[in-house]
Amino acid sequence: FSLPNLSHPSDFLQLANDAIRECDAVRRTLACSLSANNNNTSSSRDVDSMSITEQVQKAKRTLHHLDDISNIVCTVIDAAELCRSVHASPQWRRGASDAFGILSEYIGNLNADANLYLSLRRYVFMDDGCRGKDDDDESSMNSNAESMAVLSQLPPEYQRMAHAMRREFERDGIHLTYTKREEARELNNVIVGLESLFTNNITEKTKFYDIEGEEMVNEVDRVIPRHVLGQLVRTAAPLESSGTANDGSSGSSLTLSSENLITNTLLAHSPSPALRKEVYLQSHTSIPENLQVLDSLIRHRHLHSSLLGYKSYAHRVLSDRMVGSPERVQEFLHKMEERSKHVYKRDMESMLEAKKHVEGGLWGGAIEPWDVPFYTTLIKAQRQHQRWKEDGGSGEYDQDESSQFAGYFSVENSIEGMKVLVQDLFGIVMKEVDIPIEEIWDVDTTTTAQGQIPEGGGGMSKFEFHHEEEGPLGTMYFDLHPRDGKFVHAAHFTIRCGRIRNEDKAEDGSNNQTDDKDHQLPIVALVCNLSPSTSSPTSQTLLSHSEVETLYHEFGHGLHSLLSRTSFQHLSGTRAAMDFVETPSHLFETFARDPKFLSAGILARHYVAGQSMSESKARHLALSHADLRGVEVRTQIVHSKFDQALFGEHPCSPSLGGVSSTEMWERLHQEANVPFASGTHWHSRFGHLVTYGAGYYGYLYAQTFAADIWQSALVSSMVSSSSSEVSKAAAVRSGGTKIWKDMLVHGGAKDPKDMIRTVLGREPSVDPFFEGMS
Repeated sequence: FSLPNLSHPSDFLQLANDAIRECDAVRRTLACSLSANNNNTSSSRDVDSMSITEQVQKAKRTLHHLDDISNIVCTVIDAAELCRSVHASPQWRRGASDAFGILSEYIGNLNADANLYLSLRRYVFMDDGCRGKDDDDESSMNSNAESMAVLSQLPPEYQRMAHAMRREFERDGIHLTYTKREEARELNNVIVGLESLFTNNITEKTKFYDIEGEEMVNEVDRVIPRHVLGQLVRTAAPLESSGTANDGSSGSSLTLSSENLITNTLLAHSPSPALRKEVYLQSHTSIPENLQVLDSLIRHRHLHSSLLGYKSYAHRVLSDRMVGSPERVQEFLHKMEERSKHVYKRDMESMLEAKKHVEGGLWGGAIEPWDVPFYTTLIKAQRQHQRWKEDGGSGEYDQDESSQFAGYFSVENSIEGMKVLVQDLFGIVMKEVDIPIEEIWDVDTTTTAQGQIPEGGGGMSKFEFHHEEEGPLGTMYFDLHPRDGKFVHAAHFTIRCGRIRNEDKAEDGSNNQTDDKDHQLPIVALVCNLSPSTSSPTSQTLLSHSEVETLYHEFGHGLHSLLSRTSFQHLSGTRAAMDFVETPSHLFETFARDPKFLSAGILARHYVAGQSMSESKARHLALSHADLRGVEVRTQIVHSKFDQALFGEHPCSPSLGGVSSTEMWERLHQEANVPFASGTHWHSRFGHLVTYGAGYYGYLYAQTFAADIWQSALVSSMVSSSSSEVSKAAAVRSGGTKIWKDMLVHGGAKDPKDMIRTVLGREPSVDPFFEGMS
């Protein structure tokens, strides 16, 4: 994890304690300066007596001290977070978890450190929380003038860092009186507990239910063979289901669970409306205890935010987001709903026609919520078949959409495609390098003899990125396959953020210094759980297309971290507004379904025959992404509106005088004409309410920017009518360079709205997003 003195799991604890001691030394430096200034000792000049130039230099040093503290802690805690999430050794995971816990508690202490906050106020903002209440109006006006004078002299990145630090301190209530700070701290402790309880219930609670009747049991067996089902229902059926066999069945009954894989498979592939209805109703009422937890979470988040001076939790969360306010979110969602109306109407009519054809007189005249997954799958397959026939396809056609593209995608070719992308777009060389044994984490090195550890560990890989003019850019690890004890989702982990180390060279605010000595180069890891790797070194690890999209999505996050060049690690890479950081990832995910890139013979090449994916097949793949996209977008809009309603100015909590979350859930579905089953509460499993509360809209928000940038900066160059390949390559490089130098390079150090406007050369538009849905 690029940490010196980390060779044993127990070393993590020592590193955490060393980081605390190092940070405490910086804290003492700031505290002593503040104390000397307040006492106006002879050894220290009062900041008010300094010239503007001296005050500006003092402000810069203060900001760098604060970033030093952040960097010291993050260097250890970020590595610990990755280690506890991915290491094959339980000992390493425990050691990292212990360090993570210690440093998490320490960060809470840092956020409550009055001296750090007052140093920021005194030396950067000059509005001085240290000044007494008896200051007259004239001195207050002078203070404001001083503040503006110093702030205006700082480079833009320093100003952004100053405001970011102040918001973070005040978000935890440090600007409040002692009594209110304690109240805020107690409320926050309750919130953290409720968030954990809500999340743990989703992870740990499993509902078991019986499917009755021979016809329905046979239908389950047809979709999920019994031996597979036995592996999926991992927890034993409850004792009260007496009389069942070991496999959970008893003649005309079968025990199922609410686990996602079982639910999603049956809803998508069973033609039986009765079975789909039962599975849907059972799975969408599986965690009723979370309704009470959610109500309490909504109430406490609202009380906490009100105490901090915000109208609501949504106002607090959105204050440092790109969108700015709940009102702007509502405007965005309304625009998206209006623009997608005709597409949604068209898609629902397609479902109605399909249902009428399949179910005949039994169809009931409406699309039910348990119909949506099945008819989405069916219509996509039918449309693929139609396209296949239009392109002259003959012989037997496999209705399974994934089968049409099987064998074309692999881990190896996906990485080769990434190499080509960064070379063509940015002129960057992505080179695989050997991994030293001490850097391997996908093999349990505590139980495996050193001589028995395979080269490269269990399959992970390491790449270094280099640019001819910019020099070395950083390191990216790939850990792509599942194993016991590993984080089960896909994510980009920052092991070490980049920053300009030399304060003097950064004082002009430029991002042009590229000498490695002047940089802390970023190190990131892409962690996925793709199809298991093959045992043979000569065999390719095949992937589904959706897995390739996931991999390229996370690669976009990784590049955002690697390609940023900021003076502060606190503003590096993806440490930007949450509703902006998904923009680069969605942008790079688009390459995974771009027909020209797919048919270029690198990413999509059949592992046996060796031929590239044809242009027509690649086009079919792209079109399938747009099939029934209106239904998907409308669902995202409803979920985003629900998220805003829960945490808005009039929160959905009966204890605060509002309607219940279940009432609001049903109301929003009905208003949007989205199929809904009364009495269900899927939102009790909606984990994003914890991790992205009041911010779920950000997924759609970022997708619109990514679509606009893709169309404006990339597609126009890739489909250039120029007959010269050299001219086309130059156009692609120009578009890529614009994305790098006008957006990615700034990380979170520049207003994302300004970056997007610069890349586009105009205000952003949602038009390209909807063109992609047509």
